[in-house]
Amino acid sequence: MDNWAAKVSDLEGQGWSLTALGKAIGLSPQAVSDIKQGRTKAPSGMAAVRLHEIHQRIVLPAANDDTAAAEGEGAL
Repeated sequence: MDNWAAKVSDLEGQGWSLTALGKAIGLSPQAVSDIKQGRTKAPSGMAAVRLHEIHQRIVLPAANDDTAAAEGEGAL
């Protein structure tokens, strides 16, 4: 996924606030909001690396857990 706005939205769906996400990646909450709203197309430098890493660590395992749970329900 190369869509930075979607990464921010995905993390919000996992309970992250814009303030917490901003602190974690080194940006202000307003800068994170700008990414989410598409006013900024992509974070720069280490903010991009950190956002990607957090998304990989938080969102992808949760998506895999949801898929596994749904597959397990269908097996009954």
